[in-house]
Amino acid sequence: MTPRSMREGRELIGWGMASGTYPVNRLPAEAKIILTPQGRFVVQCAGADIGTGTYTILAQTAADHLGVGSETIEVELGDTALPRAGVAGGSQLAGNLTAAVNDTAKKMRERLLALASELPASPLSGLPVSQFTLKDGAIQHSGGSGLSLAQLATLAPADSLSVKGGTFPDDMPQSERDKIVRNLNDMSRPEAFSAHSWSAQFVEVRVDEDFGTIRVKRMVAALDSGRLYNPKLARSQWIGGMIMGVGQALMEEGIVDPRNGRVINNNLADYLVPVNGDIPSITTINVGEPDFEATTMGGKAVGELGIVGVAAAISNAVFHATGKRVRDLPITLDKII
Repeated sequence: MTPRSMREGRELIGWGMASGTYPVNRLPAEAKIILTPQGRFVVQCAGADIGTGTYTILAQTAADHLGVGSETIEVELGDTALPRAGVAGGSQLAGNLTAAVNDTAKKMRERLLALASELPASPLSGLPVSQFTLKDGAIQHSGGSGLSLAQLATLAPADSLSVKGGTFPDDMPQSERDKIVRNLNDMSRPEAFSAHSWSAQFVEVRVDEDFGTIRVKRMVAALDSGRLYNPKLARSQWIGGMIMGVGQALMEEGIVDPRNGRVINNNLADYLVPVNGDIPSITTINVGEPDFEATTMGGKAVGELGIVGVAAAISNAVFHATGKRVRDLPITLDKII
């Protein structure tokens, strides 16, 4: 449909779309897993959970290898006394931490199976590890005998029940590791391939012909973030990013006093951000597949991806509705009247 050709009453209707991309960033990280005397696992890492679900996905990652439910694993985060990890930023923390915990969980699994075979008091003593399985909180032998993790914890020396792993090069000095995790400028990207997340954003806007007010009525996005460690958490992040994109397109503007450079609207009463009434129903469509060239676990950027492309799609929709192209943000009514 040609611009300014669709309307409903005094509202002009516009459709717009834009594509988005966000690169895969990486930093090495460490993790530690402990088997407690009660036979439960604790995962430790200095990385933080800023509301994005890091606790959940790390428990799930460890559970995949340790034969227990993720809800039984305790995750400790956010303390620099714990194994090293970088900050949450650049949509890289989930990929970094899941890779570190994945490596550590594999090492813990190998340690537990070896202990079950080597400890003299173990009912599995002397049996080949290749005949063991780790499932439902116990080590089982193909012949039928077994050993619970709680029993193993009482038989093994305490110092053998904690394992540290991660993605740092083994020969990297401790001082260099400290430096890397404290500086986002040291993030790297895959060298052999161009690794990105991708999106296509679609929006419908209604523009009041008399007053120039813009309302977003529909939002749909197809997104490729590789493997989703937890689809529900990923969808939440995508939606949050899309809402940020609405703010970028229509509301968020810093007003600077030209006399002294001070930001005048430096508070949430005067600096406008979207609220519930500004946001329509949002549909997200996952079109991603695991990308193991991008990260160890196959996931790619999630949180930032939802933002990219939204403002461009809204701008295109406003043009479609009004026939007027606005090339600076936010798109306010004075720019389209």
